[in-house]
Amino acid sequence: MGDGQEQRPASPADVYEAVFVPAIFEPLTRATLDLARPQPGERVLDLACGTGIVARRAAPLVGDGGSVVGLDLRPGMIAKARSLPAPEGAAIDWREGDATALPFAAGTFDLVLCQQGLQFFPDRTAAAAEMRRVLADGGRAVLAVWRGLEHLTLFRELTEAEARHLAKLGVSYEEIALPFLMGDEGEIRAALAAGGFTAITISEATITASFPSADRFVRDVETAYASVMPQFVDDPSAFEAFVAAVAADLAPALARYRDGDGVRFTLKAHMAVAQ
Repeated sequence: MGDGQEQRPASPADVYEAVFVPAIFEPLTRATLDLARPQPGERVLDLACGTGIVARRAAPLVGDGGSVVGLDLRPGMIAKARSLPAPEGAAIDWREGDATALPFAAGTFDLVLCQQGLQFFPDRTAAAAEMRRVLADGGRAVLAVWRGLEHLTLFRELTEAEARHLAKLGVSYEEIALPFLMGDEGEIRAALAAGGFTAITISEATITASFPSADRFVRDVETAYASVMPQFVDDPSAFEAFVAAVAADLAPALARYRDGDGVRFTLKAHMAVAQ
């Protein structure tokens, strides 16, 4: 660019792929797949796939003899996933779809992966039942779900800042903190058991999140998530004011986690295996 500034992705899906995937979801995907161990020839569903990092990393592991489907409710995420280069191994079938009513026959998959999706489903028991239904006998589901905010360092302080400034727009704390409100492993176990799984184990993974720009951290986060709120779609100036206010509140915390030009902090997730 002529002013020397880096060209930034424009859409929430672009920012999610360009910033959040390398910062958070790439290291979390390694933990998820280390636990899931996809095998050559297996049929894999990446549920709530976002822009598809889990599906893209699973495809080479199952190879040409396997299959991978990436499914997400959000068309923007699926469009972005389709636009990215195809990995080696299994071809990926990208689908728009609802986790509580999966468009697949019973027994279609050997492995269902769901990374940071369960807490967003409006009916978690129905989603778990659908995972169980589409798994073949002996199949397994592997899920990653963030622990509570007390285990998420900078995200806790970010969420508190967001809550202060979104309350005036009528947005509840529960809506803002939704990604982190299933931090009790008992809730995960109960949802999976209610969906028909009987062998459930839950462990913990710790990852290091590494965002490239401390100065753009708040804008990147809010562009990927808050910018799609109707209040901000209707009034972009309100979004700009919100970003500025959150950035000002978060400045002391960002200084603590600053690493050169970027920011680094740890995050903890529950890792569930259900068979």
